[in-house]
Amino acid sequence: MSLSKSEYNKSAYFYDEIMNSFKMDFSLYEDLIEIVKPQSILELGCGMGRLFPIFMKEAKEITGIDLSDELIDKGEKYFKLNNVNNAKIEFINTDMCSFKMNKKYDLIVFALSVLKHLKTDRDRLEALKNAKSHLNQEGFIVIDHTPFLYSSQSTDWIDVKNSLVVDWLPESIVIDGYQWKKSIEGDKDILLWRYNDSEKTHFEVKFTTYRYDIDNLIQHLSELDLNHELILTEWGVNGLSNKGKRFIGLASYPDNKYSPKHDLLERVIKRNERLWSDQDLYLENKGVA
Repeated sequence: MSLSKSEYNKSAYFYDEIMNSFKMDFSLYEDLIEIVKPQSILELGCGMGRLFPIFMKEAKEITGIDLSDELIDKGEKYFKLNNVNNAKIEFINTDMCSFKMNKKYDLIVFALSVLKHLKTDRDRLEALKNAKSHLNQEGFIVIDHTPFLYSSQSTDWIDVKNSLVVDWLPESIVIDGYQWKKSIEGDKDILLWRYNDSEKTHFEVKFTTYRYDIDNLIQHLSELDLNHELILTEWGVNGLSNKGKRFIGLASYPDNKYSPKHDLLERVIKRNERLWSDQDLYLENKGVA
């Protein structure tokens, strides 16, 4: 995991400008938290706490775990000044496979395909097992996952403003000059970002992740004796179709018979947000492909 840590530390300032502003999954967590009303939330691979302001609307205790000490430091400093609801917020600098706490949570979050940052199936299974051991009996693990980031094939450099990412960011974020590129090398699913003008490249960062198929994820949940329920195949109303390439769903103990799926889908339909997390589907929807 040292490769991933060094890459993320190098790119911590980039999170401030772009990635910490990603909003494509906000409505998912806003609706889920309003329905389930968890009083305690644990997020694995939390970064600087991008989702924490949403969590704070209901939860009184929020714990975030991340491998990057720089991102943890930024998150701690931000929420020290911006904890308007006085929630108990704790950041822990460790990996999601080995952490141990004497606490259990109402909701545990794996957002934005964070399990892809683990290299082996053994690590992913261990992370899911660890999550289960910290889950209250009536709680839920929410997993938002796709096997490939942005595209399922390698690409050349793509301008952010002409890609799916443009719909993920608030209009206030300046994206001129930013580009992304995909490189798939065996099981490695590598995402590169850079800032480039007509003269030179001023900034470039690489995120190395690893392919983790949805069938493998479901198998791992079954091995851990966790029930799972697919909610959506994509963010927003596009996730009601079978075209989406994501697993957005919930896992829970078998004795937990409550399902928030119906209420959540009602809200998805009412919001009518249309987003894509796959570049080919985005272009097809825009009539470009």
